[in-house]
Amino acid sequence: MTRRTKAFMALGVLSILAFLVAPDILPFALSFCRPDIWFKVPTIKKELFVTIDDAPSRSTDEILGVLRKHHVPATFFVIADRVKAPVQIEQIVDAKQSLGNHLKSTRACSKLSQSEFESDFDACSVLLNRYSTPHFFRPASDFGTTDQIAYARSKGYRTIMGTVFPLDHWITDPNWLVRIARWEAVRGGILIMHDGDVRGGTTAAVLDRLIPELRAAGYSFGRLGAELTQQTEGHPGKGAPLEPIQLPGKMGSPHESE
Repeated sequence: MTRRTKAFMALGVLSILAFLVAPDILPFALSFCRPDIWFKVPTIKKELFVTIDDAPSRSTDEILGVLRKHHVPATFFVIADRVKAPVQIEQIVDAKQSLGNHLKSTRACSKLSQSEFESDFDACSVLLNRYSTPHFFRPASDFGTTDQIAYARSKGYRTIMGTVFPLDHWITDPNWLVRIARWEAVRGGILIMHDGDVRGGTTAAVLDRLIPELRAAGYSFGRLGAELTQQTEGHPGKGAPLEPIQLPGKMGSPHESE
């Protein structure tokens, strides 16, 4: 069994435990292990933050339409190699949505040397800076090394993951995706869903149902903004040393190859 497969299995087990036991515990547990990464936004508000990985695709416009319909902001984490024409990014920016760095390709961070990571990170950053000023980075397919996260931080990026993650890379049934996301919702929770020619359509359908249901449960939807990058590292709502601890944990979601 490969290291990456073990990482995916570990994330799946953690997500299932959070689903079955207590969704509030998981962000704090992960933040304790990796204080250099945010797994939720420190806020006392009953507020959620929508993020879309693996943009752009042929389904991006469908996702944007749902977000526009429900007046919800989101951050689209862009893979630079998937951008074939400027209009693909322009449509996201024109819809008043935010961009995030998701590297140049879909290679897992754990598979990249530090120099390869920096090259991929910079390539995506240069692309995104043509359209806006991105402030957030999401590692590709795992948590990344502490040196990689430190590099992103040196470039002015906050690294964020999330635990409102309905496992949409494994589960395709919209009914189950809505149920899981509702259960995992916590104050300051970061929702992770995926773009993609196929997955993006599922994401649009799920968000169209999920957003009204979460609002009925008392949640509002916030925007990941530059001001959040100035807040302290570490556990949500608490300070922590800027120097990341040395732990090997690397988990994340595999990318859709379409």
